Amino acid sequence: MNLSPTQHRILRLLIENEKISMKEMSKELSVNLSTVSRNFRPLLKSGFALKKEEVSPGIQGGRKTTLYTVNPNKFFILGVGMEQNRLIVTVLDARGNVVEEIEKHEEFRGEEIASVLINCVKPLQKKFSNVVGVSVGMPGIIKDNRVIFSSALDIENFDLGEELSRRLNLEVLILNDANAAVVGYGLQRRNVVYFLLSVPYYLNLSVGVGAGLWLEGRLYQGGTGASGEFEMNTLPSILNDSSTLDEVNLETMSLESLSHLILRLSEVASFVIYLIDPETVVFGGDIVLFSPVFREELKGKLLNRLEKRHVPNVEILFDDRGLWTIAVGAARAFWKKILEDYEFARKIL
Repeated sequence: MNLSPTQHRILRLLIENEKISMKEMSKELSVNLSTVSRNFRPLLKSGFALKKEEVSPGIQGGRKTTLYTVNPNKFFILGVGMEQNRLIVTVLDARGNVVEEIEKHEEFRGEEIASVLINCVKPLQKKFSNVVGVSVGMPGIIKDNRVIFSSALDIENFDLGEELSRRLNLEVLILNDANAAVVGYGLQRRNVVYFLLSVPYYLNLSVGVGAGLWLEGRLYQGGTGASGEFEMNTLPSILNDSSTLDEVNLETMSLESLSHLILRLSEVASFVIYLIDPETVVFGGDIVLFSPVFREELKGKLLNRLEKRHVPNVEILFDDRGLWTIAVGAARAFWKKILEDYEFARKIL
């Protein structure tokens, strides 16, 4: 349908509320009831809105009040989280709920990533006929849906967004993985920093880290849209020799062996916290590879630094879902854009 600005605002209310009456819509939008009614009828007719229930009048009598909700099956969004040789694909309905998740392991490097993504997405397009877009969270520097550089996936200056959009005939959003991850945590909070750790296969290479920023209730991607990645070698390597993740169990390594990583990570995290002053800090990604003792030591070191700078009441969390968080966050970033950007919603709905 040709969505109007008022209809877009009504649709947002339907999505954000479990049930709502037209009178309540009128109050929320500060428009008269006849304007709401005129704009609401096409949404109901086209299947965006559904009758939820009817509420009987009070003891003073009168008409029943009809409550409405969004049709959760009116459209779907696919979110993809990816790292070396592994993908998670999640399906979100119109209300923003996850209705399906799949995991796939496959070797891929460079620009062949596009074909791998398409092969994952197409079966879901057939299963969920009302897919309106796909959103991808991946490691690297991303700007305007173009992968500027991703050392993890061996990609440089590749317009992945345009390639996927052309071949899938869908709207596409490409995000840095840390930016995608922070969206999932940020939707219920005002200010969040999400540190995403990436442990290399060869443990004599430096541990990677990205930072997703959720500021004042929205994703911050910088002036050019390329925020999310720290400079390489920000964190140290875990070992001096070329042992691999297959050969070393990080969970059983002593705190003494990992002390340099804990110290440097607490330094980096505290510096960002001083600048941003978030309510919540999350460590995710390959944090799952380390023991609970490692996490407690990191948390203690970080809190100690913050106390010395009189930074109080920072919630510190550890995210064990890793790539699943990235996939859901990517999808919810697309979903949130539908709610907040009228021109974007008008184009795809």
